[in-house]
Amino acid sequence: MIGLLGLNHKTAPIKVREKFVFCEEDVKRFVPQLIDAGINGAIVVSTCNRTEIYFDYTEKDIFDCTSTLAKMLFDWRKADKSVGSHFYHKFQEEASLHLFRVASGLDSMALGEYQIVGQLKDAFAIADKYELHSPTLIRLFNKAFEAGKKVRTETALSKGAVSVSYAAVELANEKLHNLCSHPTLLLGAGQTGELTLQNLLKKGCDKFTIINRTAEKAQELANRYKGIAKEFSELQNELVKNDILITSTASKKPLVTKDMVEKVMIERQNKPMFFVDLSVPHNVASDVAEIENVFVIDVDDLQAVVERTFGKRRGEIEKAEKIIAEFVTDFSDWQHTRNLTPTFQNISDNFKKINEAELEGFIKRQSKDNTDEASMYADHITNKFIRLMIKNVKSITDNGRKKEYIELVNDLFKIAP
Repeated sequence: MIGLLGLNHKTAPIKVREKFVFCEEDVKRFVPQLIDAGINGAIVVSTCNRTEIYFDYTEKDIFDCTSTLAKMLFDWRKADKSVGSHFYHKFQEEASLHLFRVASGLDSMALGEYQIVGQLKDAFAIADKYELHSPTLIRLFNKAFEAGKKVRTETALSKGAVSVSYAAVELANEKLHNLCSHPTLLLGAGQTGELTLQNLLKKGCDKFTIINRTAEKAQELANRYKGIAKEFSELQNELVKNDILITSTASKKPLVTKDMVEKVMIERQNKPMFFVDLSVPHNVASDVAEIENVFVIDVDDLQAVVERTFGKRRGEIEKAEKIIAEFVTDFSDWQHTRNLTPTFQNISDNFKKINEAELEGFIKRQSKDNTDEASMYADHITNKFIRLMIKNVKSITDNGRKKEYIELVNDLFKIAP
């Protein structure tokens, strides 16, 4: 059984989302607690726009999927239970549908964006690394990757799609006159940082500096795009020199504080600064926006920019939804068919036991040795009946969905001691 507990940019503001961001170490420590509580495995997807826990549980478990998991999560983050109103709970087809839409870019702030695929693969890789998933979750995520690929291949949903980093540069361009004349500081050298840099270059911005906690990564990115790399210790000095800061790091604490910026503004003689914080949790402290001539936007502020690109691609959503519906049905059929595995084994064992007993008696009554021929024919008839019975059982039980029928078939094919 598949379950999902999550929140995203549609259900919770950044101040709530940032409380539930998971890094690899968090996943490594938290998911084993869920497994100890009774689930079979879990995969945690954590991005700037969402935190979602996909988990596998058995129907007979005492584990209360809606309240126990949520309570453990809130206790883990020391969050008040009132934040529960921002979370959604989904099960079975509803949970797989949600994941397939996420993988296809239908649930992203930027419709059709591709970055989420890499983030899902990272989440899967972490679960795989620490053996936190289950066969059902492995199948679920592989189907999600297939669904996302097919949607992007067979529809134009991703054509003209924008990313959060693109929206950030567009907004900066709107707010500032002659964007390319303003020196820009990029804090963070990860995937989002690089995408932001690419979008800045498209606007003709070639005056940029890169800072990252790992200096080698900053230097590597700077070399690739002909920029300047600086040590993290030089952050405050670089803020003085640059008009724009775009930040996207995994830091759990603000890297740019009000006290720091106040000192910077004195040195800049109060020359305006524009901060774009693409990080969750925030890299720029919330009170920085209180400083005169300092303008701060975060990922939630980019929604209006992203919305402008929706119109051209809304017609592709229906096509994408049809593709996804097929994958949901396929995964559901596979999942329910697994309920029939013991039944299929019973049918096979029963027929084979009868085959062996009857074949033994038949051979003993023969005057000449034709054991091989008799055995081959008996196996042929037996396997034919087994396949026929399995086909009928799938049909009668609706691929394992009608559990009362499964119990009846199991009773019919009980093997006598």
